[in-house]
Amino acid sequence: MNDERPLEDFLVPAPGVQCEPGEVFELARRTARGSVDDVEAAQRLFEFVRDTVRYSVRVPFDSLDDYLALNTLARGRGYCVQKAALLCALARAVGIPSRLGFADIENSLLPEELYDITGGKVLTYHCFVEWFIGGAWHKATPSFDKTLSEERGWRVVEFVPGQDLLLPATDLKGRPHIRYVQQRGWRLGVPLEEMLAFWTEDVGADHLDAWRQAAEGAS
Repeated sequence: MNDERPLEDFLVPAPGVQCEPGEVFELARRTARGSVDDVEAAQRLFEFVRDTVRYSVRVPFDSLDDYLALNTLARGRGYCVQKAALLCALARAVGIPSRLGFADIENSLLPEELYDITGGKVLTYHCFVEWFIGGAWHKATPSFDKTLSEERGWRVVEFVPGQDLLLPATDLKGRPHIRYVQQRGWRLGVPLEEMLAFWTEDVGADHLDAWRQAAEGAS
């Protein structure tokens, strides 16, 4: 997709990216307060989203309301697209141009009890943030919170200025963890209809129904 769009295009609300409410603005400003530049502000926002919202796939997912920043914060749990949409919203609220990046990944350590939902180890439309900080576009993946990573023996995605923050290829024992299969480009907002249509064709309606049931059971 075209990277030549004005940076202002990446600062406004978009479907599923709720950066306009006062509560979102105040939270973003409070979290980033005292930062010396946009890089430090991005680090504070990244660590807040990574660890404040627990990673979970047992959440509602088939309405754009499920991705809105305030709803994700109130729920306290979210999967990769919801956490990325929250980080994107907070970043836009403090003037950091941001968008949603997508890729297909293979998770070799995915618990087998989730196969009923995912259909296997390959997860399509995995989501992260792409933001313009320090004069360049970088990727940032807030998916797995530090508590979950420590419980599972996974490497924590730490903020390193000037680098893309991707999910690690191996865990702390050196076992294969995440492999990026293909990139799907970026979107201004959550492409929910596109994702649902692809998932229905890729893993089937039965898996999506199992996901809905898992979300209802966890609510």
